[in-house]
Amino acid sequence: MQRLILTSLIVALFSGLAIGVQSSLISAAGKNTGAMLTGLLVNTFAGIAAGLLLLVVYTRQGNTAFSAIQAPTLGVIVAAGLLGIGIIAGIAYALPKVGVAAGLSMIITGQMTMGVFVDTFGLADGQSIPLSWVRIGGLVLLALGTWFIVPKG
Repeated sequence: MQRLILTSLIVALFSGLAIGVQSSLISAAGKNTGAMLTGLLVNTFAGIAAGLLLLVVYTRQGNTAFSAIQAPTLGVIVAAGLLGIGIIAGIAYALPKVGVAAGLSMIITGQMTMGVFVDTFGLADGQSIPLSWVRIGGLVLLALGTWFIVPKG
C-alpha cells in the first residue's frame, strides 16, 4: 500500500510539472492568438491526438474496450471535455497578464478550494471528509501565498 501511495504521489508530481510546461506554452500561444481561439485550438488538436490513440486502442482491443461505458459516464466525459475548453481559455487569458507562477498558484488555489468542497460533501463517489478550521486555514494560506507571488507594479 505504501508503494502505491508513493507511486501515485510521484505520478501526481510529474503531472503537475507537465501542467506547468503546458501552461507556459498556452500562455505564449494566448498572447498571439487570443484566449478563446487558443482554448479551442489546443483542445481540437488534443482531440485529434486522442482520437488517433482511441483508434489504436479500438484496433487492438475491439469494442470490448468501450462496451463498459454507459450513457451517464459518457455525459460526465463530455462535460469534463467542455470544461477543458474553458480552462485552457482561462489560462491563455490570465497567465500572460499575471505570469505563470502567479497564475498557476491561483489555479491551484481554485483546485484545492473545489477539492475541499467535493471532499466535504462526498461528491464524485468519494468518501466525505469533514470540513475543519485546519482545512479552511490551508486554503487561506494558499490564497495568501498567491497574493505574495503576484507581480506588484
